[in-house]
Amino acid sequence: MYNTVKLAMLGRANISMQLDEGHRLAVRKHNEEVDRNRHTLSKIIDCVKFCGAFELALRGHDETESSHNPGVFRGLEDLVASLDNVLEDHLKTATGTSKTLQNELLDCMLSVIKTHILGEVNNADYLAIQADETTDISTRCQLALVLRYLDSQNSIQERFLEFIPLQNATADTISTALLERLSKIIPAGKEGKLIAQAYDGAAVMRGATGGVQCKVNDVYTSAHYIHCYAHQLNLIMQQATSHIRRIRTFFSDLGGFAAFFSRSFKQTAVLDQVVAHRLPATSATRWNFHSRAVNTV
Repeated sequence: MYNTVKLAMLGRANISMQLDEGHRLAVRKHNEEVDRNRHTLSKIIDCVKFCGAFELALRGHDETESSHNPGVFRGLEDLVASLDNVLEDHLKTATGTSKTLQNELLDCMLSVIKTHILGEVNNADYLAIQADETTDISTRCQLALVLRYLDSQNSIQERFLEFIPLQNATADTISTALLERLSKIIPAGKEGKLIAQAYDGAAVMRGATGGVQCKVNDVYTSAHYIHCYAHQLNLIMQQATSHIRRIRTFFSDLGGFAAFFSRSFKQTAVLDQVVAHRLPATSATRWNFHSRAVNTV
């Protein structure tokens, strides 16, 4: 039977072998395309990482083809493409510069970084947190959360984790959002892992009866409150001098001078002409700005 089949197939094409060869070529072509795409994506990721490392904006004001200043990211991508033929060929048919792609890459990077940080925290024996409520440029209220712990090499690590959105800046809202996030970081039954909580000296944060530190301590009983070192001098000076009427009036007038001369170009021009100095704006909790204003006056 076998010899009969071989004789019948003599001089005819072997369809199965042709199909196998076609499949092999298709697989090879697919793998080569995957390698090119991975290489291209790695170069684009490197450009995004570069902008992030040096705190440079990804997008420019005008990213059209005729623009002479399309932004740092576009310029960096063009520079890399001039040194890399694979990326240069890719950009001829697909730009890879859309804000959607950039945001997706940033989200992926964020996910990888947070997974790494939480992995280190999970392996750490103890954890401390630092948090501060702040309002961003779009007037959205949010809580910045920083984790402090010892890594596997017994080196102190202090990592910013995320901004937690808030509805308002009350102690109940802040503590609820903070406790909800901590419950996902610290497993149930290991509440003693959190040994410290550090905030500024604002009453809503430091209050011993209704403040955030009190509400967190009700759940994490080993989390001792520590006043933030960076805020300590500013707030102590502010609270101490606020009880002296003459000093309070002096700094109030000082802030008024700066505000007056900053509201009008003509007023600023007169100030420049008379004293040749600008008055720096003051801040209620940043005494270095007050000292600069005093020195200028």
